[in-house]
Amino acid sequence: MIEAKKALWLLSPRLLGLVTTMNKEGKVNAAPYSFIGPISINPPLCFVSVGKENKDTEAFARELKQFVINLVSEDFAQQAVNCEADLPRGENELQAFGLHMQASKKVVVPSVKEAPATVECSLNEVIDPKDSDHILLIGKVLCGTCKFMKNNKPDMDAMRLVMHVAGTHFRLVGKRIDLERRY
Repeated sequence: MIEAKKALWLLSPRLLGLVTTMNKEGKVNAAPYSFIGPISINPPLCFVSVGKENKDTEAFARELKQFVINLVSEDFAQQAVNCEADLPRGENELQAFGLHMQASKKVVVPSVKEAPATVECSLNEVIDPKDSDHILLIGKVLCGTCKFMKNNKPDMDAMRLVMHVAGTHFRLVGKRIDLERRY
């Protein structure tokens, strides 16, 4: 038997996203999260599960009602993970770790220039699950960007996306396989 906390590892690896938010004064926050994913196709909804101790991500997302999930590739993964450092309040994590902001397409919150793909969201709702140490930011997907396309689809191999397993254990998105679906 595996204890409950370690049993969560069985749901790994998970895509790593560097989530950017901004407050009304224009201060940008960036923090890495791997508890991210889709919820619904119609309407297109996704979630970011944020630890309750991470005040800026939640507060800034609530303030402007927007956030951007910047997918993390191997070439800037360490810089993205460094953004979880406890910097002085108000210091821009992207600038502190040599990353660059760029204008997003449909939100005022900047995206990360180094990211191979982004998902821009308006904040749909915040859910505080009972007895949880995390809250869920539910985003309505407004648009996405992808620097690596092949046959009009994201080229997962070219992006070299990073996934988080647990602690310091990360992996790259692996080999593609095709399976028949019966629906």
